[in-house]
Amino acid sequence: MRYLILSLLLTLSFSCALAPKVPYANHKRKQNTLATQGGNLAYTDQGSGDAIVLLHGVPTSSWVYRKIIPKLSKNHRVIAPDLLGFGNSDKPADDGQVYTPAAQAKRVRELMASLGISNYSILMHDMGGLVAWEMLRQDTAAVKDLIVLNTIIHKEGFHPPTIKPTMLNKNLIKAYSNDWSSDAILGMTFRSLGLSDDHKLTSAECYGYVAPMKQGSDKALYAFFTSLNDKLYSRLESNRHVFQQFQGDTLVLWGEKDKILTTDQLPFLKKHLRIPEENICLYPKNDHFLVEEIPEEVVRQITRFLNE
Repeated sequence: MRYLILSLLLTLSFSCALAPKVPYANHKRKQNTLATQGGNLAYTDQGSGDAIVLLHGVPTSSWVYRKIIPKLSKNHRVIAPDLLGFGNSDKPADDGQVYTPAAQAKRVRELMASLGISNYSILMHDMGGLVAWEMLRQDTAAVKDLIVLNTIIHKEGFHPPTIKPTMLNKNLIKAYSNDWSSDAILGMTFRSLGLSDDHKLTSAECYGYVAPMKQGSDKALYAFFTSLNDKLYSRLESNRHVFQQFQGDTLVLWGEKDKILTTDQLPFLKKHLRIPEENICLYPKNDHFLVEEIPEEVVRQITRFLNE
């Protein structure tokens, strides 16, 4: 891990020092805040109609959905929170509980209750899936449908970096929030997940990812990476019982070039959520961030799915 971080520090081609800040400032201005027991939760609430909750992963925020929110909100009410520890939400010190998927799920459900929304669909990406599964556990009946984009489902097919809970690794993860190293490390991270060549981020888009990370997201990142253990995988395995109780429909959109979350994740989901083949869309030319790579296609498939 230390050598990975050090090598990333040498790669400074993702600099956002001179990036246009207006797009992210506009995104931030549209956000509201909910005070929760863990801290303030920032979120956007746009459109009207049936509600969709968009759950982001790591190391991102609701900014990752900026290309699809305007189009989805034409026909739906779109709620996109920054999970605690990310984006413009508070970033408290980790007490071993504040950043667990169950705690994050409880806060998102609290947000939906505060908005008077009792029934909603969930779109998830990356770590957002862990939060979505906990929301299902806590109130299965509240969730209408699921939209799954390259998310964490099962141990098989999930190949994250191994980061043990040590003081050295904790300090190394702090490089994600450091003023002079954050942009370089995030740049390498995004490139390794497919945002290169034909899918490069603009400097303004880059700024929207790096700016909130520099405000202290390393605490949530460290909590996430050090939680990837047998206890988590056992809980994911037990989701089969939760999935079997779910009465809604599921759409899967998956970039097949993703080396961290491979298509080996899907058989477990397909079996226990009873997903028909027509609702599993694989994209062999795309990687981890479909909402960055092919946002129009993502919106098209979601619209088709929800209308049907």
